Amino acid sequence: MTPDHDPVLLLHVGAMKTGTTYLQHLLQDNRAVLEDAGWWVPEHKRVVQATRQLLELEGVALGSSGAAGDRLDAAPKWVALMDEARERSTRPGCRGAVLSMEFLSFMTPAGAALLRDSAAGLDLHAVLTVRDAVHALPSQWQSLTRNGQDLSWPDFAAGARAGRRRPPPPGRPAFRRTQDVPRMLRTWSGVCRPERLTVVTVPRRSDASRALLWSRVCEVLGVEVAATEVTAFDNPQLGYGSCELMRLVNAAGLAPGSPRPYRKVVRRLTKEHLLPLRTEQSRPRVDEATAAFALDLNARTLALVTEVATLVGDPADLPTERDPDLVLDPGDTPAPPPEAEVLRAATALHAGALALCAELGLDVPDDVRAPLPDGVSRAIEKVATVVGIAITGDVSHRPRPRSG
Repeated sequence: MTPDHDPVLLLHVGAMKTGTTYLQHLLQDNRAVLEDAGWWVPEHKRVVQATRQLLELEGVALGSSGAAGDRLDAAPKWVALMDEARERSTRPGCRGAVLSMEFLSFMTPAGAALLRDSAAGLDLHAVLTVRDAVHALPSQWQSLTRNGQDLSWPDFAAGARAGRRRPPPPGRPAFRRTQDVPRMLRTWSGVCRPERLTVVTVPRRSDASRALLWSRVCEVLGVEVAATEVTAFDNPQLGYGSCELMRLVNAAGLAPGSPRPYRKVVRRLTKEHLLPLRTEQSRPRVDEATAAFALDLNARTLALVTEVATLVGDPADLPTERDPDLVLDPGDTPAPPPEAEVLRAATALHAGALALCAELGLDVPDDVRAPLPDGVSRAIEKVATVVGIAITGDVSHRPRPRSG
């Protein structure tokens, strides 16, 4: 018998820093369970590769120029993914496909329309996970620094609050791309009716919050959470001093050439040598002006959800009034981390990078091998040098500070 409706393409499109990695981890761990419930979940690596290819098309991602147009032949991995989703959805008992990739939240309206067209024959549903902006904004900045950015936390916070200026101040494009949830809602409401655009709120911080988030996603999927396996998973952020160190080292020219070797080396070093410092370091806090902006962003998100989407979760997860227990930095500029935190992190990263160079058989010059000098700026230069050597494999490598 032919079904009386199209099979579903359910896209979890982000936003970033809303438990996306955790949810992707569970989707992969429960592929067999979800398949029994009628959902095909492709391998996550394949989804990432296909999404990256799609976003490379002109006009598809925020910040690119021109119109999207009809150029899907330039994204064959995405086309193949959609073709397999359609094919699998014809099999008995299959309800559709589930794809999770937070970079889809970067899409422009033209890009979302192109994606919709690529999924012809599938009933497009989009799911947006949303977190309290008071916590999401500093978490997003921390993530940016671990991926090669040299934007300071105060600049990111000021850019988020800046509004529409030309040219946009530092931090504004990154905020618009990663944390401007109302923009994302407007984009996806252009291709999904309210019953097909779901906002899942991320529970406020508690020991049980992650399990509750997964339970809410299972509700969207129509799957009994008790039938799934909820495995342990942790993806902690670096402390403030370590993040500030990475920002300064990035600014010193740490990431030459392709980002792939940068990610490979830096992720290992930060995990092994900076993450253990987390418990002794402070956290980036919001200032009074950024807190007010974040609470207003929550309010604007909730108001738009009532117009264009279906809410799963608790509106109180997106507070619109300040928590009296929340400690804020005064004024409109977040405080920097203590210099001692940055220097402690620099010492740990320098030692870790030297050990990695030795493991790679790289004979690091004596001046690079010497203990770090006093003062943050001189220490940063030496740390950037040795980490850059580990990335490039070139013992003569010296970082060139970024311009601008």
